[in-house]
Amino acid sequence: MAKPRRSPDASKPKSGRRTKRDGGFGRSLLRVSLGLAVSLSLLSGAALVGGYWFFASDLPDFGGLSDWHPPQVSRLYATDGTPIAELFEERRTLVPRERIPEVLVQAVLSAEDGDFYRHEGLDYFGMLNALVNSLKAGHLTGSGSTITQQVVKNLVLSPERTFERKAKEIILSRRIEAALTKDEILWLYLNAVYFGHGRYGVQEAARFYFAKEVDGLGVVEAAALAGLIQSPERLSPRKHPERNHERRRFVIREMVDNGFLSPEAGEAAQAVSLKLPPPPIEQVADAGYYVEEVRRRLLTVIPEEELLRGGLRVETALDLPRQRGANDAVEAALRAIDTRQGYAVKVKKVDDLAAWRKRRTEKLEGRPPLPGLTVPACVSKVTETEVVLDLGVGTATIPMASLERLRPTPVDDLETREKKKSEKAAVVPKWPPFEVGTLLDVMLRADGPRHPAPMLAGLALLPQAAFVALDPRTREVVALIGGSSFAHAPFNRATQARRQPGSTFKPFVYGAALASRRYTPATIMIDAPETFPLTGSKWWRPENYSGKFLGPLPLRRALAQSINTVAIKLIADLGPKAVEDFARAAGIEAPLADNLTLALGSSEVTPVELANAYATVAANGKYARPIFIRRVLRPDGSERPFSEHPDDDAPGRGLEPDVTFVLRHLMRSVVTEGTATALATFPRLLVGKTGTTNDARDAWFVGLLPSQVMVAWLGFDDNRPLGRKETGGQAAIPIVKDYAVAFESEGPDWPALPTSVVVVRIDPVTGLRVSAEGSGGREEVFLAGTEPTQETAPVGELGAANLFFDDTPPAEAGPGSLDPAPTTPLLVFPGSAAASETPRAPPSVAPPSVDPSLDDEDRPE
Repeated sequence: MAKPRRSPDASKPKSGRRTKRDGGFGRSLLRVSLGLAVSLSLLSGAALVGGYWFFASDLPDFGGLSDWHPPQVSRLYATDGTPIAELFEERRTLVPRERIPEVLVQAVLSAEDGDFYRHEGLDYFGMLNALVNSLKAGHLTGSGSTITQQVVKNLVLSPERTFERKAKEIILSRRIEAALTKDEILWLYLNAVYFGHGRYGVQEAARFYFAKEVDGLGVVEAAALAGLIQSPERLSPRKHPERNHERRRFVIREMVDNGFLSPEAGEAAQAVSLKLPPPPIEQVADAGYYVEEVRRRLLTVIPEEELLRGGLRVETALDLPRQRGANDAVEAALRAIDTRQGYAVKVKKVDDLAAWRKRRTEKLEGRPPLPGLTVPACVSKVTETEVVLDLGVGTATIPMASLERLRPTPVDDLETREKKKSEKAAVVPKWPPFEVGTLLDVMLRADGPRHPAPMLAGLALLPQAAFVALDPRTREVVALIGGSSFAHAPFNRATQARRQPGSTFKPFVYGAALASRRYTPATIMIDAPETFPLTGSKWWRPENYSGKFLGPLPLRRALAQSINTVAIKLIADLGPKAVEDFARAAGIEAPLADNLTLALGSSEVTPVELANAYATVAANGKYARPIFIRRVLRPDGSERPFSEHPDDDAPGRGLEPDVTFVLRHLMRSVVTEGTATALATFPRLLVGKTGTTNDARDAWFVGLLPSQVMVAWLGFDDNRPLGRKETGGQAAIPIVKDYAVAFESEGPDWPALPTSVVVVRIDPVTGLRVSAEGSGGREEVFLAGTEPTQETAPVGELGAANLFFDDTPPAEAGPGSLDPAPTTPLLVFPGSAAASETPRAPPSVAPPSVDPSLDDEDRPE
């Protein structure tokens, strides 16, 4: 039986039942989706909260931002306010918000964060854009940071790019916005941001790029600085002016769009070209030695961290024009001695470089020579900038700039030299002075690279020089030169090199003699050979530079002619202790030999030490220590307590004013009739003393004026002789003369004759008083009570010179002078009982540390 057929609709569910099933599934799907969304939201929220608490629990403290003290540059200034050097970890100078011009603020906001005053520390759209870019790149790409975030990055967090640091940056930015005002945040940013070339903050940027204070910037300059922040080195107007130009145009357009500039003002700014002054000089080249001495003295009192970070203003005693004049004088003197002695042409050549290198390698045992040593080297290459040297083991270079003093001067051309041949002119060196194969002695510098890199070297065969000028009234060191070039020979010979002063020490011997009241300028001394016992069976027979002996002569002439035998006889009679005490009272600090060689300057001193001791003589006996630093100021303008000499012993030192008056009077004869007659025509009453040590290893001159003490020294670092006929008069006087002519031709006079000093007319041959009936003779100064009372018979005209009172050079004694009797004792005290006494024996003498048989003193040619 066939089954009944179902209707077509029978297989379809009823519409109500089907709707119920479909609606339930949709609702389930919706519920699941909503549940997943809620769960994801909860999980995301939990993750965000957890992440927030995770990162927030380890945030650095930013409380210091409210009292921010970043590293600031400390500057050294000359007396005229010129900056001469900077000491720093970061070149930054804080400026208050009110000094930062609005045009610069507007330019920075336009370039970096136009919504700064509207957002709360974060730019969410910028952050989202940065996130997308970072995801595409696979790492954080930067950008999207507000000024507040940059403050956090630069001042609170480390600068590396990680997601963790970025999360902390976001949290801290919101917190800082809540803790500080917008102006405070902007002030931090403008003083912290880097502008390239080692400059931090808007003040240093303005100074470096435009030689202006920040409050003097205009629109174009402000736009140029603001444009730098994105990439300071890449957009530097000094390195890449075209890039800075495009960036500057962008900033100006943004300033117009933000309403900071009108379209007309923006168009006018776009038409202005940026003009840059020359880059600032980081350190005055002529003042390198002075600056280093100031830095060294600062560090004895001020911690290095404070000096490099504290933004101090150090006002020095440096007179910049005098410093430059001193540098010129020293350079001229070094060029002159180079030419006289032919140092630039005294070179040898190596025929076989390979054989020479092999010998040196064996000598060095395969090890490179150590810095600080003087070693032979062979020129292997010469370029425009350096001379390359083969050391046998390793190499070295001499910067061509360090050889500049050897360059022929413009007048040293061939035609001029031909004209001078009849005058036996010295050979003028060629330039460059060396060629491949030249064998040189060089000194390896300790401040240069070490092997295997090429070491830094300087010529050892060139003499060095030092010069000190100080004001004896204040003891301020106004100029100081420590060598031929600070850049290439940084060792400071003015303050650190101890050298034998030779005859420049004799005034302290004569001063001690005057102070004893047993010697006067008129005391007749005998310049004759004499032998002094040394320890054991040895004897010392000192001689004069000339090898001759002058016989009887007054003390004044003995100092003027720098007679060695007289100085030794004085110290033999007084005892070394008396001379040492006088030198100490004047300001000599160095250890002094306790024997007769002290009279000839065998004990080593520094030029600045010698200058200060002579300053006591120039200052009427008043002692003080040399001053390089006037004062130190903090960034807020308050004075920081500072003393170069916290243990100053001035109250216990000094000389008698009347003794220094007579001693200066004696030293004037050195200029008028002695070894420094090259200065006799100087318009002021300059006194001084020359000095030359054995074999001319040191050449000195000390010049004194009421307003200036000047010390010049020349010599080799390795103590080799300067050369034939080189003396203090030949080599050192020109430095003082050039300097004095330039800066001391006018000035105050010496003090008037004190009441404790009397003037008596004497016969310079006998040292006796000229009788009232007599004529001639010369006026002489005496400490009151030491003047001669015994009169000589009337004599003929002897010539007269009053030195400080009448600058006429004295004539030699005339025929009417009385010669001393052959029985005259060794030491004569005119007008006293001592004139008839038998001289006592000299004290025992300890052996000299060096053989001082000759004090090679100057003689006028």
